[in-house]
Amino acid sequence: MQENQHGRDIKTTNLILVALFDGISEEIMVVDENGIIQDVNKVFLNECGMRKEDVLGQNCSDIRLLSGNPCDLTSQYCPLERAKETGQRVEITHRHGQKGVEFIELSRIMYPVTAEGTSRLFIEISRDVTEYRNLIRKLQSSEKKFRTILDTATDAIISIDSEHRIVVFNNAAQQIFGYPRDEVMGKDLNMLIPPQYGDHSRFVKRFLETRKPKVIGKTLSLTAFRKSGEEFPIQLGLSYHEMEKDVTFTAIIRDTSTQKQLEKKLLRSERLAAVGQTVAHVAHEIKNPLMIIGGFSHQIRDSLIDDKAVQKLGMILDEVSRLERLVASLGDFTKVYTLVKRPADINSVIQDVLKIMGGIYSSGKHCFKANLASDLAEINSDPDKLKQVFINIITNAIQAMEDGGTITVSTKKLSNNIEIQISDEGIGIREEDILHIFEPFFTTRDRGSGLGLAISYKVVEAHKGEIWADSEPGQGTTFVVKLPLL
Repeated sequence: MQENQHGRDIKTTNLILVALFDGISEEIMVVDENGIIQDVNKVFLNECGMRKEDVLGQNCSDIRLLSGNPCDLTSQYCPLERAKETGQRVEITHRHGQKGVEFIELSRIMYPVTAEGTSRLFIEISRDVTEYRNLIRKLQSSEKKFRTILDTATDAIISIDSEHRIVVFNNAAQQIFGYPRDEVMGKDLNMLIPPQYGDHSRFVKRFLETRKPKVIGKTLSLTAFRKSGEEFPIQLGLSYHEMEKDVTFTAIIRDTSTQKQLEKKLLRSERLAAVGQTVAHVAHEIKNPLMIIGGFSHQIRDSLIDDKAVQKLGMILDEVSRLERLVASLGDFTKVYTLVKRPADINSVIQDVLKIMGGIYSSGKHCFKANLASDLAEINSDPDKLKQVFINIITNAIQAMEDGGTITVSTKKLSNNIEIQISDEGIGIREEDILHIFEPFFTTRDRGSGLGLAISYKVVEAHKGEIWADSEPGQGTTFVVKLPLL
């Protein structure tokens, strides 16, 4: 009874194995170590278009050739030879096809099978992976195109996941923010745009809760941080992509620092042009009446005997002289500068200015420090008018340091410019005043006409250069002058 039961169990097992052998969707071939076919399944026969009795006992390479699927692999790459050598599972991809016909790719896996008392057998399972491989290639091509577009974009492109972690950081983002990609991947976006300058994490959280994109698709103006710690203005456009339950947010970020500077420069130039026309007209109208007032006042004072009357006329003449000096300054501001250019060493010009200012302010309350680059070439400029610019800026710096301090003048060579920085330790300039400091008559002090910086601006502009100020209240001010090399 037990033997009959055992026989029935073996028969059942064999039936299951045969069903699996012939029911599996891949080609299966069993060969010995010489490549002689011992068995094949129905899928193999269907693909070859042959009968089983014609296949068994034949060399596998011969059957492959007859079936139109030639095994053109050398012994070095033959899965059978490699499986015999290693005794391990071997997998290769075999690509074949005729010229002008689309290639077919087969994945062939060879398994060594060893049973006690029998010679070694090898089972090869083959499957057509052409479609899968083509899909992989298309995905790789698409990814390559995507990466090319991503890394040639001039705007920063940054993507974050639902946990606010950075998952995409393109080349432009590296250049704009100053971080290499590997330093930010997987980090929180707050390292680039702190919450105090736009709580974007709150926007993400609210979207995930409500699925209502209140800021998605809009352009936001925010402040970001470079790796150096520098703050700079950005414009940010936000979009999102949702796949199943995973959401990715992508920001296209534009550094607007240069744009903001150009806007300020344009606005300042427009204001100066409008003010200049008005000032020129007023100066012209005042000049002649002042001459008449001054002339008659001198004549009247010479004929008076009363000391008090003479003293009063003297005060009138002093005020007339002051107004004449003001009108002369207005003329300096409104006139078109004709530069007397010659090759000049900017370092020498600055050293002359510091000698003059050191002689005037020699009490020791104010100190002057020079950090001058040694590699500056001479530039074609009007050194006398540039002296006027530097004296005006340093005079303002001294007036901003009533308790004393150090004024530092630095020079350095850039690719196409020479840059001069004049820094003080004074009270600084409020942000709302920075835009107006080069306008005539604008001053934050009780004394002064507010024309010194306006004239300096016109002199630098005549040199095709740039001038601006960086300042924070209580932190001092740095004036920057850029002059072209050519």
